[in-house]
Amino acid sequence: MTDRNRKPIPKVAYAPMLGLETYVRARVEKDFSHLVQLRASALNQCVYCLAMHRRDARKDGWSKDKVSQAEDWTNHRDVFSDAEQAALELTDAVTQIHGEESVPDELWDRVEAHHGEKGARNLLMAIVTINAWNRIGITTRLDPRSLANVDAFDLGEE
Repeated sequence: MTDRNRKPIPKVAYAPMLGLETYVRARVEKDFSHLVQLRASALNQCVYCLAMHRRDARKDGWSKDKVSQAEDWTNHRDVFSDAEQAALELTDAVTQIHGEESVPDELWDRVEAHHGEKGARNLLMAIVTINAWNRIGITTRLDPRSLANVDAFDLGEE
């Protein structure tokens, strides 16, 4: 990775993104938001978003172990409920999407069974939102050290 910084996106361009963020925050339970944000950011390797969401999850009472398990959930399935696993599996499918069959009907039906029809759509919007933020953070090379109150764990140095 190069040290060359790129100019940030103009603040006015963030308005639609902040609208998505507001929508998701009002409709997705905080714990499920943390799961989605941590997993998608880990898959995308967005160091800025990982630092931010590690910090935020721990601020909301998550242990370092729980944060790490969410990022690498497929190796820790037993610690997640069926509803959490469905949300995490949907996060994986949407984040790594590569065509219509990326999100099979069986998975979508399972997400709806655990979260309801509206809940499934709201989870999808949460996944879409964090993936968009990840792409902005990675492309513009946002520096995780610029975030307030992050520590070595949040920065992936522990």
